[in-house]
Amino acid sequence: MSLLEVDDLRVHLFTDRGVVKAVDGVQFSVEAGRSLGIVGESGCGKTMTALSLMRLIPEPPARIVSGSIRFDGEDVVTMSPDRLRALRGNQIAMIYQDPMTSLNPVFTVGEQIAEAVRLHRRDTRSAAWTRAVEVLHLVGIPDPDRVARAYPHQLSGGMRQRAVIGMALACEPKLLIADEPTTALDVTIQAQILELLRRLQGELGTGIVLITHDLGVIADLVDDVIVMYAGKLVERAPVRQLFAAPRHPYTSGLLRSVPSLDIRERRLATIDGTVPPAHAMPNGCRFNPRCTLARDICHEQEPPLVDVGNGTMAACWAPL
Repeated sequence: MSLLEVDDLRVHLFTDRGVVKAVDGVQFSVEAGRSLGIVGESGCGKTMTALSLMRLIPEPPARIVSGSIRFDGEDVVTMSPDRLRALRGNQIAMIYQDPMTSLNPVFTVGEQIAEAVRLHRRDTRSAAWTRAVEVLHLVGIPDPDRVARAYPHQLSGGMRQRAVIGMALACEPKLLIADEPTTALDVTIQAQILELLRRLQGELGTGIVLITHDLGVIADLVDDVIVMYAGKLVERAPVRQLFAAPRHPYTSGLLRSVPSLDIRERRLATIDGTVPPAHAMPNGCRFNPRCTLARDICHEQEPPLVDVGNGTMAACWAPL
């Protein structure tokens, strides 16, 4: 049985301008010790999907209107508030985009990690502090005793990100959700963070859901990928297959838009247009206004997600 199974997840926002279908029928699974990448442009529903996994969406205006999120056999959608509190940060942990906003500026880094340990493990203050220093060492922070007594503003961006990862891993969760974990980090620190996640996954057997728009990060870390566009899942494939032979025009466009080191490539490829506003989705396939392969049926009917071979699922009337 998979560690995480998401089936037909639909998250709507009820606003003054009408109902916004932020996540519309997404489905995927993650096994223990494996990693799943979620990619797509900004506004495609990646973060809303990630927040839904822990029931952290803002209610109201957001609400999970249908679908199931089964973690270790339990449905997160129907969990009681007490069970959710026991789950968050303990069995499922999340790394947020900005480490500075994830850390409280008036408490030391060690105090914040130790708080999570005391809450979920019921450890003494001394034992929780020892564990906080241990996880700072685990994530590769030099002199963890000193860093544990430091405040967030006294650390560099890379050190803060490592501390946030350490906080997420303090209780050895079964599932780690990483939402843009390398945003705003230089390439050297980014490589170190990715290597850290890979090493910890191997040591702890943690399942990872990685949300990013950086296809280089996806290629380097994950086993399987889902591509989202305008709240819909448009392609799902093993990572090697996705890069070797993308089957959806949107996925192909994302791959072409990655900058090349070939000096003969003088012009950066782009996808014309932008993601449609969430309150005004086009009829049929949501990608049809930007797709060069769109046909009449693409403007009339929404394509189903179907098996197109080699372990790939795609939602397109004319898969590549």
